[in-house]
Amino acid sequence: MNVAFVLSYWADRFGGPVTAVKSLGPRLHQEGHTVSYWASGTEADRAECASLPNVHLYEATWPRRWHRSPELARALAAAAPATDLFHINSFWLHPTFAAARMARDQDVPYILRPAGTLEPWSLKRRRLKWLKKALYLSLVAKSTMEHAACLHACSMKEAESFRQIGYRGPVAIIPNGVDTEHYTPGDAEEANAYWPQLKDRPVLVFMSRLSPEKGLDLLIPLWAEFVRSKAHRDGILVVAGPDDRGYQATVAAMIDRHGLGAHVLMPGMVRAEKRRALLRRADIFTLPSYSENFGIVVAEALACGTPVVATTGTPWQDLETAGAGRWVSPTQDHLRTALHELLTMSDSERQQMGRKGRALVCQRYTWDQAARKLVTVCEAVSAGAPIPLHPEPSVSGRSMKQEPTTSGVDDSGGGVLEG
Repeated sequence: MNVAFVLSYWADRFGGPVTAVKSLGPRLHQEGHTVSYWASGTEADRAECASLPNVHLYEATWPRRWHRSPELARALAAAAPATDLFHINSFWLHPTFAAARMARDQDVPYILRPAGTLEPWSLKRRRLKWLKKALYLSLVAKSTMEHAACLHACSMKEAESFRQIGYRGPVAIIPNGVDTEHYTPGDAEEANAYWPQLKDRPVLVFMSRLSPEKGLDLLIPLWAEFVRSKAHRDGILVVAGPDDRGYQATVAAMIDRHGLGAHVLMPGMVRAEKRRALLRRADIFTLPSYSENFGIVVAEALACGTPVVATTGTPWQDLETAGAGRWVSPTQDHLRTALHELLTMSDSERQQMGRKGRALVCQRYTWDQAARKLVTVCEAVSAGAPIPLHPEPSVSGRSMKQEPTTSGVDDSGGGVLEG
């Protein structure tokens, strides 16, 4: 099968959608499929695709905020006759609109992965933004959803958000994954070489885009309470991640207002070995989001053997069922209780939590599993068969590897999504 992944952007700083495609594509290629990648991007972005074949990047023109690229649209139209299926990522931007329209015109099926862009919380926060998107949805984007062979959700929570805006077509839930050969427990002190201020201190790590929906307005004032207490006065909070539309200045102002300069480290976006070292160094990882379609960094932290505190704004209820952390309401009271509980645990208790988290990821959340589930859905689309809500991993893979699982994690994975 010839599968073309379409993205609105290619740079790693845009987070989840780019990470997912760069992880899924090579594994589909290992399965024996032909894979290509199409996106708007700059010359600087080309350095981030050197290791992948068949990457096609095209400059965006006005309006650039829409990532509009007529050249990309023309190239997709030329490639369509040799393509069996498009996997289109994101929702509100021009490449999605152009690829979906072209696929309909040339009768090529496509899977649409909104990648968290239909989460209701962020839409409700800004009424004007919601009104603009509601108008765009009714006039332009509704047909993009309705003509898709199915929508690809990363969690049941995200699938339910599709229903909330009126979509009634097929949905396939395929969670994101982690490369468990790279994200592993390891030397917890390695990060001290990169950031000496972490040495001999309790470390709480947040790692995600610096954006309003991530809950930093809950976490930072709460951290100020913690470090004023005798039990946590040596603690340091690491706020790692790229700026999203200027919100970093708001975060920095909160840190300054609460007098946290000696208790917060902001290293910016961390990648590769630095990223893994920081996740291993964390005593606890936290993602206090109000809204999150998946939160891949939670899986990365768990794979590194780090306990996690996440909110019910994320789909990580598995933290509780697996005994790998806490899953609490996005309020300061609930977050305070969970963080205090884990921070005051013994090292051995947290290590036991970490082992359970690692087992959870190896059993449910690897890129190999995600790719084989996507193959199952692609084959169903190609055959005109019903789309499974919870696809089983394809058994046709030639080189897929899966780490042995550990008992004690419920793997029922059942559920019905009402239309």
